[in-house]
Amino acid sequence: PATGQALPSVPGLVLGPEPVQVDGLQFHPTADGVLVSAAGTAVKLWDVAKQQPLTELAAHGDLVQGVVWSRDGALVGTTCKDKQLRIFDPRTKPGASQSTEAHRNSKDGRLAWTGTQEQLVSTGFNQMREREVKLWDTRHFSSALASLSLDTSPGSLLPLLDPDSGLLILAGKGESQLYCYEVAPQQPALSPVTQCLLENVLRGAVLVPRRALAVMGCEVLRVLQLSDTAVVPVSYHVPRKAVEFHEDLFPDTAGCVPASDPHAWWAGSNQQVQKVSLHPAHRPYPSFTSCLVPPLEPTPDAAPPAAAVPADTPGGDVDPSEGFSSPLSSLTSPCTPSSLGPSLSSSSGIGTSPSQRSLQSLLGPSSKFRHAQGTVLHRDSHITNLKGLNLTTPGESDGFCANRLRVAVPLLSSGGGG
Repeated sequence: PATGQALPSVPGLVLGPEPVQVDGLQFHPTADGVLVSAAGTAVKLWDVAKQQPLTELAAHGDLVQGVVWSRDGALVGTTCKDKQLRIFDPRTKPGASQSTEAHRNSKDGRLAWTGTQEQLVSTGFNQMREREVKLWDTRHFSSALASLSLDTSPGSLLPLLDPDSGLLILAGKGESQLYCYEVAPQQPALSPVTQCLLENVLRGAVLVPRRALAVMGCEVLRVLQLSDTAVVPVSYHVPRKAVEFHEDLFPDTAGCVPASDPHAWWAGSNQQVQKVSLHPAHRPYPSFTSCLVPPLEPTPDAAPPAAAVPADTPGGDVDPSEGFSSPLSSLTSPCTPSSLGPSLSSSSGIGTSPSQRSLQSLLGPSSKFRHAQGTVLHRDSHITNLKGLNLTTPGESDGFCANRLRVAVPLLSSGGGG
């Protein structure tokens, strides 16, 4: 609802019903009103405005644990309790076009696409119950390009990947630490960047869209952590002069206006969302109303409309720490790769000489993000005193999402469910 409007008492639309619990939902990255859902062993694509399925993908062998769109919206990737990683081209056929064993353990597999259609990251567990992260290329799908083993913690890993920067946040449910890596498909490699200690146990985590970042403060990433009672922002900065716009840190990013509608996309359109500049002086302010938003009905006693305000006025031009009465939290992460602990291994067959490895261990990854640091922002910026949260969401559900203006959290219903 708009500012000042009451929350609706009934849903605006209903999809389904499904015979089992829905654990995964994701809107299409380029087409307005297209949604993918995962419930049990079934994955469906929906035309949300018509409240009808476009197609149902071939049944999986077990519970679907993760479902994600590729960045260009052409493909769907899934992870499943049967340990298989599947790639679908849903407009071509309902069956998987490719599949491979992702991880040897069936517990909590997840996926995230990189900035290209060909490569994606999976998280899961191996036979020794160690948590794993793997980098895959759909053109060479029989084995992972690179992999790393973290530890034997039981918490499932949520992979939060920013496709523009290649920065990957690994957030463990039930833990109080975030890992940050850089995904470098060219090498290929998963390079450690930094760790960040949290003040409270993590129940969920999401990335804030890049259009909301404080680019003039060199903020390259912001994570929202869901704790037992609050939403906590964690900001990642690169230590550079904070009065200039650094184009190498902030390339143009996808805007907020969809490129097509469900009918055009299903008919074969691959039109992409137009990119926009993150430079505060060059940002466009397009207005857009989704087909899912019903038109407002004027009332006889309605006040005259106020002056128009751009629908996408950026909130990221100001550093999120400005205006705080206290300095940022001192929970700043170490940024030396040697302090990160997890062992890295590459299954691509590309080796490095001892001298190269020694040089890399001394200098760290050769990257503009090698000095990035994560900081828990001051408590004045936290959304606190949240009540009635459902903290028992299943491992297959992230249970938390956000856009540049709002967040959605899981709440207990009157019957005790989410």
